[in-house]
Amino acid sequence: MKTSTRIVNRLRPLGGFLLAVCLVSEAWAVDSKGDFAVEGGGGRSCETFTQVAKKRNTDYFLFAGWVEGYVTANNQYAKDTYDYTPWQTTEFLLAALKQYCEKSPKEPFIVAVNGMIGALKQNRLQAKSEVVMVQTDKGGVALYKATIEAIQQKLADEKLYSGARDGVFSPALKDAIRSFQVKVSLPASGLPDQLTLNKLFNK
Repeated sequence: MKTSTRIVNRLRPLGGFLLAVCLVSEAWAVDSKGDFAVEGGGGRSCETFTQVAKKRNTDYFLFAGWVEGYVTANNQYAKDTYDYTPWQTTEFLLAALKQYCEKSPKEPFIVAVNGMIGALKQNRLQAKSEVVMVQTDKGGVALYKATIEAIQQKLADEKLYSGARDGVFSPALKDAIRSFQVKVSLPASGLPDQLTLNKLFNK
């Protein structure tokens, strides 16, 4: 499905997790009137996305693929950017988009996604970083070393961690994560899962 979108008139601030709309590239490939064609799921409405998200049918996964492609394009063309989603899974992003779209059903899906990109900009990964596997007895997760360093700094700011900011998932860091999880009423697993990182980075 293809629709035409006028950027200036259609993009506006979003609330909640989707904090702000941000045009992330230096120059958009648009025509002289500011219009551009939107391909696939991006041209559909938030209402449509909400409906398929509830069913989790084939269309839901087509939206998921569209979001992944759109984020990848922003990673490629945004200045000083390696990864807009250094720890967020696609499932986490879709849950945030569903929450917004339930409140703004008539909004084009691309507007919601652009708002999400804007909200993610502040905590994006600006340079390539090694990926390491973090393992606890509650499971495992792959994280950038730079993200672990950011976790260490955030927990230090919370007065829960006093170790090195070296990107190493140490027993002390696991204990600090557990203490933070208790503080924010999450299961105290010591694992830096999606809910924990969302609470930590979006306080």
